[in-house]
Formats: sequence, C-alpha cells, structure tokens
Amino acid sequence: MNVRDHDKTKERLIQELTALRNRIADLEKSAGSTKEPQQAPPGNGLPYRQLFETATDGIVLFAADTGLITEANQSFIDMSGHAPEELLGKRFWEIGPLRDIDAGLVVFQELQKQDHIYYDDLPFHPKGRPRIDVELSCSIHTVGVGRIIQCTVRDITRRKRTEEELWKAEARFRALFREAAVGIAILDIEGRITENNHKLEEILGYRETELSNRYFADFIHTEDKSVDISLFKELRHGGRENYQISNRSIRKDSTEVWGIVNASVVCGTSGEPLFIIRTLEDISERKRAEDVITRSRNFYLSLINALPNPIRLADVDGKCDYFNRAWLDFTGRTMSQELGDGWTRGVHPEDGERLMKRYRGAIAARSPYTTEYRLRSEKGAYRWHAEFGRPFNDIDGNFSGYISSCYDIHDRKTFEETLHSVSITDDLTGLLNRRGFFALAEQQLKIANRSRKGAVLFYADLDGLKAINDNFGHPEGDQALVEVALILRVIFRESDIIARLGGDEFAALLLENNEIQDEALIMNRLQECVSAHNENPGRRYALSISAGIKRYHPDRPALLDELLSEADKLMYERKRKKPRL
Repeated sequence: MNVRDHDKTKERLIQELTALRNRIADLEKSAGSTKEPQQAPPGNGLPYRQLFETATDGIVLFAADTGLITEANQSFIDMSGHAPEELLGKRFWEIGPLRDIDAGLVVFQELQKQDHIYYDDLPFHPKGRPRIDVELSCSIHTVGVGRIIQCTVRDITRRKRTEEELWKAEARFRALFREAAVGIAILDIEGRITENNHKLEEILGYRETELSNRYFADFIHTEDKSVDISLFKELRHGGRENYQISNRSIRKDSTEVWGIVNASVVCGTSGEPLFIIRTLEDISERKRAEDVITRSRNFYLSLINALPNPIRLADVDGKCDYFNRAWLDFTGRTMSQELGDGWTRGVHPEDGERLMKRYRGAIAARSPYTTEYRLRSEKGAYRWHAEFGRPFNDIDGNFSGYISSCYDIHDRKTFEETLHSVSITDDLTGLLNRRGFFALAEQQLKIANRSRKGAVLFYADLDGLKAINDNFGHPEGDQALVEVALILRVIFRESDIIARLGGDEFAALLLENNEIQDEALIMNRLQECVSAHNENPGRRYALSISAGIKRYHPDRPALLDELLSEADKLMYERKRKKPRL
C-alpha cells in the first residue's frame, strides 16, 4: 500500500473511532445524571450495545489498570477462533492471537500516557486457522469511576493480498515499461505525452523532460502527419479501439526514423476514454535493407527487361509475376493478361499438357528444366521456343521462384520437319543417321554461337560387335545396336540430338543448359543404365560401351568434324584402358 492510501485508511478509522467516542461520551453524560453512578462498562448501554454486537470489526474491552478482558463482541470471537471463556478474564496481550507479538502490551502501556494508538498492519493468529493480517486501533475511555480500553480489530488480509498483487502487477508493468525494446508513451486524450520509457527517448533523441507534455504528433514527419492525426481522432471519439501504421518520425537532430506505430485507447468502466498507450518500434535498418533490395530488384528487372529474348519470372508456387518487354512484344498481350497462369493461353493446345507437367514437376523438385513448345505470336502464328528454367533464391538463401528464358527455335524445328521429309533416320535404331545428326548438330552449334551457350558432344561405340555377330549371329548384333539406342534415349532428353553414325558408332549433342551436362554425371548414368540392362534375365552376353566427351565453347569455335575427332580420341583412350562400361 502506498503512503496516500495508508493515510486515507488511517483517517477513515480515526473518524469511525471519534464517532464511537462521541457516543460513549453521551452515555457517560447520561450515566452522570443518575443518582447512583453506573459502574457497568459502556457495552451495557442499549445504543452502544447494539453497535458493539453488530459491528463487523472485532471489538474487545479490557480494564485499563489490569489489562484483563471484560468483554469481546461476536466478530472478535469469530475472528480469534477462541471461545468466550478463553478470552474473558485474560490479559489482552496474553490471548492466543496476540501472544507472539508485543503489540498488546505496548497498547496497554502506551494508553496510560495517550488517548489512542493505531497499528496499520499486525499479524493475528486465530486458533486452528492460518495467520491473518489486521489493523488495530485502540483508545482509552473513562466510564463512571473506572477506565476501560477499547480495541477495534479489522481483518485486512484480503485487502492486503489484493494490494500486494496490484503492487506486483504494477512493478512488472513498470519493469516492462522501462526496459521494453520499443518506445512507449502514455498520452492524455488530447495526445500529450504524460509518461514515456527510455527507449522512446533513445529513438527520438530527446531527454524525458523534453518529451513531457509535448504532443506526440509534433514528432511525426510532415508528409505522414495527416494520416496519423485522422486515425488518432477516430481513436479518441470511439471510432476504433486501436490502429497500426508505419511512418516517419523526426529526431531532435532532424534525422528521420522509420517506425511501426501502435496506438490503443484505455477506457474507464463507463466507457469513457482515460488515456492512450502508443508504441514506436524503430524499423529504420529494416527499411534501409528493404530499399536496397527494392533497388536491386528494380535494377535486375531493368536488365531482364532489356534482354532480347522472352523471359518470365514465377513465384514459389509457379504463378508468374513478371514478363519482360520481349515477351510482351512477341505475344502482343499486356502484363496483367499474362500474370498468374494467363500466359498459358498463348501455348499451343497440343503442347500445353506436356509443358505444364514438365514445369510443375520441376517446381516440385526445385530443379532446372528444359522444354520446347509453341507460343502464339502477336500476329496469331505459333512459333517454337526452347525454354530453360532455373530456380532462384532470395538474399537469405531461401527458394524464391523461377526464372524462365525462351529462345526462338522455330527455324530449327522447321528445318527438322524438312529433314524428316528425307531419310535422316537410322532404320534399325530409330535414331538420327549420320546425315541427320550433322544437319541438326551444325544448326544447333550456330544457335549456341549466337546465344553464347556452350554444348557437349558425346561419342560412343559398342564394344565387341564383331564377336557378337560371330558368336550369336548378325540378328543378335543388330539387337545389341537397338539396345544401345534404347540406353542412350534413357540417358539423354528429347531436346538432345542423338544419332547412330554408322556401324557401332553413336553420338549425342547436348545444350549447355541440359541438367546432365556434367561429364562425370553422364558417364555414371551410362554405367548405371548398362549395368541395369545386363542384369536382365536370359542374357547370353554382357553389353559394353566405350565413350568419350568433348565440350564446345563459343569462345573457341570448332567444326563438328573436329569435335567428333577429339571425342573419338577420348573414347579410344578409355577403350585402351579397358573401362568396361
């Protein structure tokens, strides 16, 4: 309990005791007017007796000269837990509830020298029950020819516990208020600061005395002030209970501070606004980081927008949220029309299902992908595109979406269709023959040169074909060549150019963007496929393939024949070392 509450309680008890003393004085005057002095204690007078017996506080009377208890009301008996016979005739300071403290004896001694004595908090030990806390107010009175002491005992246990809880709660609030990581201010309903914590002083650069009684709105940036004032008015007049905004505050040194502002109104029991709690969290560093990210994103988007090939960006769910100028110019559609899955409306109906299956599978695995499909141009004609998609991460390394870059391969596709009209397919294996391979591979190398993309040339032959023919017959040798073709189809993708060059020789040309462009990975996959194939039941011989790989770089152009020759050398070097693949 604080000093002010303590004084109020003491004053209230003294007022009650004064009224009781006035009643006792009236009884004494009344007793003095009789012929024979009334010797009985004031408790025997009817008005006092009613007050004595019905009082909710415990009252006990004892002789001023001996300290022996002469009377106790029912409230005191109940409070003490003792029967009347355990109290009456006993010295006041010797009864059980007061035996362990010296207050009873002090009361008796001090009232020999003064009119009353008061204790605001004493331990009181009822019989058979836990200790309680009481207020004790005692006064001395003259009744007839004798003097008695009256003590009033009030149980303050519940009130004291409540006060302790309130004190603890207030202490916790004060600690949180002082040490909070955000600035906090308590405002009156006009918006003036009545109290604030240290963090607010730190954020705004002012001392506490400089903030006190200032309008919080005085510190808000001019450009942001009108919005905050409007919301604050709604808060004051009951239009809302709270609000949150981000705005700028001006520090004492005139620098800006970005912050998240929360304001809440605290109302009384009848609903009237009492005060407003306002918090300010400094997000300047976060804001600066966001600005850097935004500028960086805008810079890279401007670069992407300037690239000549169509590009689209997608979020983590595969929904597209950006298309560069080249894409929009090609399709003749607006950004809003293409956003989300809108762009798929321009995909050829025969390619849509295959494309989306490939696209969604890559997103689920968060892996790169390559695919080809036809996209409708602004003029309504469909043109073939090769699309290379890769996942990208944000600055924290978290998966953030996909970037997909398209290249017009319509001329290549048209050329392929033309080649199909002539004999470019190996009749035995269904792969391209030598002529088909050279036509498509040379075209692909030209595209690689224009797009500054590299390529990988794979060259292989079937080991021991002559032995297979000699031992098992030419049909079995042909079947071995077909099996090699099947293995190569498993290893490589639809977009790769795979061919049987003749006899036991095979080749494949891979774009640099292909997921399996790593040489070791290609060799491992070849080894795995051959081994798995040889484990099939009923085989009379083990298939073996030797291979060599040569990379192509646009910075060091070379003819296809030269690449084949280099790959052939690498293949024979492996064959010489007899790595049985």
